Amino acid sequence: MAEERPGSRRSLLLAAFATVVVLTGLAVGAAATDAGEAPAEPGPSLAASASPSVASPPASPRASPRATPRTRKPADPRSARQLIALPRTDGSWPGADGLSGVNGDPTFDTAHVNAFCAARGRPCRIAQTYTDRTSWESMTRGTGWTFEFFSGFDGMLVVSQGLVPNGAQADLAACARGEHDADWRAFGTLMRSHDRGDSVVRLGWEFNEKTSSWRADDPQTWIACYRRAADAIRAANPQVLLDWTINAHNTPAGVCGGVSTNCYPGDDYVDIVGIDNYDHFPWSPTKAVFDRTAARPEGLTWLYDFARGHGKSFAVGEWGVVPTGDAGRENPDYVSWMHEWFAAHASHLAYEAYFSDCGEGGVQSSLFRTDEQCRRNPASAARYASLFGT
Repeated sequence: MAEERPGSRRSLLLAAFATVVVLTGLAVGAAATDAGEAPAEPGPSLAASASPSVASPPASPRASPRATPRTRKPADPRSARQLIALPRTDGSWPGADGLSGVNGDPTFDTAHVNAFCAARGRPCRIAQTYTDRTSWESMTRGTGWTFEFFSGFDGMLVVSQGLVPNGAQADLAACARGEHDADWRAFGTLMRSHDRGDSVVRLGWEFNEKTSSWRADDPQTWIACYRRAADAIRAANPQVLLDWTINAHNTPAGVCGGVSTNCYPGDDYVDIVGIDNYDHFPWSPTKAVFDRTAARPEGLTWLYDFARGHGKSFAVGEWGVVPTGDAGRENPDYVSWMHEWFAAHASHLAYEAYFSDCGEGGVQSSLFRTDEQCRRNPASAARYASLFGT
């Protein structure tokens, strides 16, 4: 999220984690399978181009008079690889195979994801969640609750995972030297032990955001750390998909040299390129402004073009209205413009997840919660339900 926002959303995440632990406790669970087979090719068909003056040859005794295409095996609803590989056609979203979802709010669990999606009128196929990052232990070996709280979710997981614990930016250098390879292997093993190996991990997401504990002030060190982490996680969990995600609209001059893609770790270390794209700093009062912001460096379309140039699919792991930002109000038109953008790029859009938040100092993007502390966004909620719930 943009650096100018009031407060930090990361404090919300820690608060949510604390609430979750008190309410539910740590445990284990979930289910997933390996990537499935590709769609089968249709069987042979009889020739139909014989000249009317020449008799067609008789059918082979082994040939069926009508070749019947084999049916495609349904995708495992928990397999990120299978779901992302499903074909999608530009022009509609989510459609039959679009992957649309949300984070759990106020608790990162199945019940709160399902409540949001029931309110919008369409089940969510993905849930976006986070690890605890108070220490190396808690963010790698000790974050089993991340998967346990979604043991009942029959969809794919997108896990946002930092590169170092909160407040430990100095550890990036040690990570780059390989001193935390064992921690990263432990995280890959943890995913598999909860049968969620086939999930997306947004590794070091929003590294270009000013308040990030893994902010990429030194691009080479950051890239080296990311690569060590990627290699170690994959060594323990070959099914993982790694999503390299930036914060939209602004990369400070002292981070990645002012351009987020200067911190791209290379095609061998990235499966998906992603962005967190909120309606703030700058907000979009008109479609023309939305399009200009998307096309500028650090924008939605700008990064999509970068992803396609590298042969990668694209994702929007967080997005939402921000009535607490420079708009000063909700913006239902932003919901429409994002939906239009998703539909126009559906064939290469891996997934998108709305970010719902009612936390103090946060973006107050909630659409369907009615808690007293939540700022209401009724027009945006109605627009979202009309577009994403059908």
